[in-house]
This record gives sequence, structure tokens and C-alpha cells, in this order.
Amino acid sequence: MVAIFVIATIVLFVLIDVLLQRRARATVPAAARIPVHDRFVIPRGYFLSPSHSWAELLFDGNARIGIDDFVQKLIGRVDAIEVAPIAASMKKGDTLFTIRQGGRTLAVPSPLSGKIVQVNPELKSSSAVIHEDPYVSGWVAIVEPNNLGSELKLMKIAEDAAQWLKKEIARFRNFIMESARQSELAPAGATLLDGGLPLTGVLQDADPHTWEKFQKEFLVV
Repeated sequence: MVAIFVIATIVLFVLIDVLLQRRARATVPAAARIPVHDRFVIPRGYFLSPSHSWAELLFDGNARIGIDDFVQKLIGRVDAIEVAPIAASMKKGDTLFTIRQGGRTLAVPSPLSGKIVQVNPELKSSSAVIHEDPYVSGWVAIVEPNNLGSELKLMKIAEDAAQWLKKEIARFRNFIMESARQSELAPAGATLLDGGLPLTGVLQDADPHTWEKFQKEFLVV
């Protein structure tokens, strides 16, 4: 009888453990993300730069860096991502990587000063990996920072990042509407005039001048 009770107790504990693990897997991803206007997300614990790059602090003291959900959705197709070489040292604001689409480019500045210690190997086989998940599989580089304390103070995190991104979305809406008027991109402008969100890939249909303006107005530290 005692043996049956012991076995039943062990089985019960195993079942409880399995259920808890399933619940954790189901809830953590959703809880770890802050939705912004329902379509753009920011993972909790990530620091956002004014240049729309992000930094995630790792246990070894390094920082993983990539492009945020806002920019990766706006640019549309990505033909190539060119990253500065491993061991290269850079200051905050220097170009960490360049996104290419046809003959157009966007230079993404590093949000932190430091040395590049690793580049995402997945980018070599498919640069479109940043569209799969720009915060997880789509990270770009890992940097060993050398001025972390002061530079993180200039970045946004959690609810502050969400509020900032909402303002950036509104600013981009005005930006693309004005660009549409000047270049007669009626479809994109008309979509945004009625209060809709920036469309995925809206910059893919923009002219080179609009890309240059976007670079100067949004991808700056």
C-alpha cells in the first residue's frame, strides 16, 4: 500500500511539473513583449536607441545588437546586410551595419561604443532573417562595450521605449505623407492620411530621395 502511495505521489509531481513547463512556454513569449499600436513590438529588457537599433545585455557583459521591429517592417525586402568586421572598434554613432535593397542603402549606426566580437552567422545564408524576428533570430552583431554606463542612459527601455516608439510612428506618418506629396506616391500617402498605421514595406516603393531623408531623420543616434 505504501509503495502504491509513493508511486502515485511521484506521478502526481511529474504531471504538475509538465503542466507548469507547458504553461511557462505558452506565457513567457507573449508577456515578454510590449505591443505598440498592436503591430509593433518591443521585448521587455531591451534598450532602444534613437537610431532604431536595440541592445540586449548578455550575461558575459557583452551586448547583442540589431534593428528594431519598426524599421524592419517599413523597409520591406532586404537584399543584403553588410556588417563591420569582427574585432573592429567603433564609437557610438559609427555605422555598424548597412542594409541594401537594390541600389539603395540604409546605414544603421551602433548604439554603443566597443569592439565587435561576433556577427550573426545566419545573415550570410539569408539576410531576410531580420524579418523572421528582429529581436531573436534576426540579431546582427555582438559588441564588447567600453562605455556602457553613460551610453545606456541615452536609450529607452520598457514603457519609456513604447511611448517613444508611438511618437516615432506618428512622426513617420507625417514624414511619409509629406514625401508622398512631393514625389506623388499617392497610394502610400492616401493609406496613411486616414489614420492607418505605416504599411509593411512602405519604403520599398519610395524613391531614393525619400530613403536619404529617412536615413537623416530616423537613423541617427
